[in-house]
Amino acid sequence: MREIAFIYGEDSQKVLDEVKKYTLSLELTFLSFDTFMHQKMEFKKVLISGNIYEIKAVFSRAISNGFEVAIIPHLKQEALRDSFSLSKDIFQNLQTSLNNPAKPMDILYANGQIVLHIALVGDAPPLSYRLLAYHKKRFKEKMILLFDAYKKIRFMQHTKIKITTKKQQEIESVATGIICIEHDNKTFSSKLINHRVAENDAKLDALIISPNSIVEYLQFILTTIFQKKASTLSSTVGYIKSEQLKIESMVEMPLSIDGDKVGTTPVEFVVKPQALKISLPQSFWSKEKKEHSKEQVKVDSLPKTKERMSYLQKRLPFFTHAGEEQYQSLFGTLKEEGKSSSSFLILMFLSSILVTIGLYLNSASVIIGAMLLAPLMHPIISFSMGMLRQDIDLSLTSLKTIVIGIIIVLVTSASISCILPFQHLTQEMVGRIKPSVLDMIVAIISGIAAAYVKNNKKLSASIAGVAIAVALVPPIATAGIGLGWGDWAMFYQAFLLFLTNLIGISFAVSVVFFMQGFSPMKRAKKALFYTLLISIIITFPLINSFISMSQNAKVISLLEHHSFIIGDKKITLQNVSLSRDNHIEILKCELLIKEIPTPKELKTLKKQIEEKVNKKVALEALYRIKF
Repeated sequence: MREIAFIYGEDSQKVLDEVKKYTLSLELTFLSFDTFMHQKMEFKKVLISGNIYEIKAVFSRAISNGFEVAIIPHLKQEALRDSFSLSKDIFQNLQTSLNNPAKPMDILYANGQIVLHIALVGDAPPLSYRLLAYHKKRFKEKMILLFDAYKKIRFMQHTKIKITTKKQQEIESVATGIICIEHDNKTFSSKLINHRVAENDAKLDALIISPNSIVEYLQFILTTIFQKKASTLSSTVGYIKSEQLKIESMVEMPLSIDGDKVGTTPVEFVVKPQALKISLPQSFWSKEKKEHSKEQVKVDSLPKTKERMSYLQKRLPFFTHAGEEQYQSLFGTLKEEGKSSSSFLILMFLSSILVTIGLYLNSASVIIGAMLLAPLMHPIISFSMGMLRQDIDLSLTSLKTIVIGIIIVLVTSASISCILPFQHLTQEMVGRIKPSVLDMIVAIISGIAAAYVKNNKKLSASIAGVAIAVALVPPIATAGIGLGWGDWAMFYQAFLLFLTNLIGISFAVSVVFFMQGFSPMKRAKKALFYTLLISIIITFPLINSFISMSQNAKVISLLEHHSFIIGDKKITLQNVSLSRDNHIEILKCELLIKEIPTPKELKTLKKQIEEKVNKKVALEALYRIKF
């Protein structure tokens, strides 16, 4: 029996010439692929350099006849090199082939054909792409990959499938694609199940791709491309580990093996344990398992109901379409929370007392406690859903509850302000009478969070954090205090902040519920249009406030710690602040001085400050003498 043969294919001339340069080649018998396949020559080991078809043909013969094999890939066979942990350097691969002992390896078959690194039923971009091709890419190149995947996603369709495992477990669902691998092939799919896939575990690993929407799939792809480490499987993916899979589909799905289209469903995948003896780098065997793992079926996230499967087979929606069961569960909760129950009235009354006292005490902790206690966020979310779905009953019930809550807070805070003998603005009150565009942004973000949390029972406790972030009750209480004092400017500014929060939350909640599929566009567009329009209208007065804040910040930055020389005296401004009283800008500050200035010097200081900030101001100052 001859010892070692080097089999070369039609495209392997460069590899052949390179191998012949090394003294190691003296041990080899060189044969063309056609010669080897047509003659009954026996070898202990065969080194193969050829295309995928030629490699598989040699592998099939090795499995039948029991000789050992090794691979010397072309420079262009990146996927093959990655899959088997081979090097770009031909000499290094030659050394591995001759020096590393051959080990038995499991072989995956799809409809009787050997799968070298990946088999794909349907389509699943970019999970079949090489991981190392994008691992060190720049952000821009990864975004291009994402965009290329998106272009494919738009034309993907769900197909009804039936999968039967070795142990006769049957899974019926819909999917856009199914990926099958036998070992860590350095693709995005193997990265996703990195901790599960292993060599020689007598099992294949299958990923069933079934996104509920284009947005959900894009989110899944973003995580896959940009996250360095693998995470838990998303709701887009099902997972099966088994010795054998039979995949059937209602509509034929294309089958690709190692990048070549070879047929359509039905497809039967089978793993033949330790069927081939092969010499590979030690790094390839790093995840080898001696004991066979159990069959695993994790498909709870896949669509199961007839309604869901039927909807997804029509088209892949841009946004997720909520199922009837999911909608009924959320709708039932929102319907109850939209009612003005006795517990709602009691909690609103108690939180009104707490927040008003907290405003007077200038105590942030008391105000936060009142915000946690107040249940006003719930009817606002219910109102948003009612508007989105044009459910008159839910909308009116929730709006009535909101109005009752507002009245309770206004009356309570106004009454307390009339009883208490104090009539001065605290910092906590001042913080509620200067609404700006930033408050609208906070309201929108809080609304997004509230809708997301509301539709996820695992995160239900987080609604308290949302309530604190958006602060619904404190501005109403501040407006009530303004009423009690007869300060209409204070009432207007504080109530404007509440309206900003209310409109911002309603708009954001409606958008998120729409994106989650709780209302079709035909029904939702009116609510989305009106909430957006009102949000834009209410933003105009907020813009003026924001511009004023920006200008004040600029003035403060110019004057804080700035020194003026008046005659022979140096005067430094500290703790600068700006306020407005009867359309007059009042500049409040502390003057750090060594000697008290004369009235004339103070007039000169005021003039220099006005020149510095380019506006007229009234000056209120305290002296701080440095000696």
